[in-house]
Amino acid sequence: VNFTNRNAYILVAVKGTSYCTSVVTAWKLLVRNALQVAAVGIVADLLIWVGKLSIAVACGVCALAMSNMSPYTDPSSDSYLSSQVMPVVLSVIVGYIIATIFYQAYEIAIDTMLLSYCEDCERGQGKASFAPPLLAKVLQHRSS
Repeated sequence: VNFTNRNAYILVAVKGTSYCTSVVTAWKLLVRNALQVAAVGIVADLLIWVGKLSIAVACGVCALAMSNMSPYTDPSSDSYLSSQVMPVVLSVIVGYIIATIFYQAYEIAIDTMLLSYCEDCERGQGKASFAPPLLAKVLQHRSS
């Protein structure tokens, strides 16, 4: 349902059609271009996951570096950390959550470009006429 809603709302925004019409159009586009949608979906999901993971790891490394600073390692200090595990784990979790929120915008952008490309191919009898050359080359190569 979430997948259908996202693609329908993209077509509502791009084409200005009603929601029900956009649902039908989106499903038709996605079914006719299933190979391209699957290829782009797998690659995009993998890259987005790597991005989220790298942001979470970077947050953990920063938290570890900060917890090794003198105010946190001095036992006589009020801000002494007896263990670095909790701040690092919490930083990784918060970093991953925030990265997930930000990467949702990229996911919508990817879906929008893919649906626009599929619509362009439908109107051009299998050849994209408005797609950027690199996008058209990669997606035409995938469908062959």
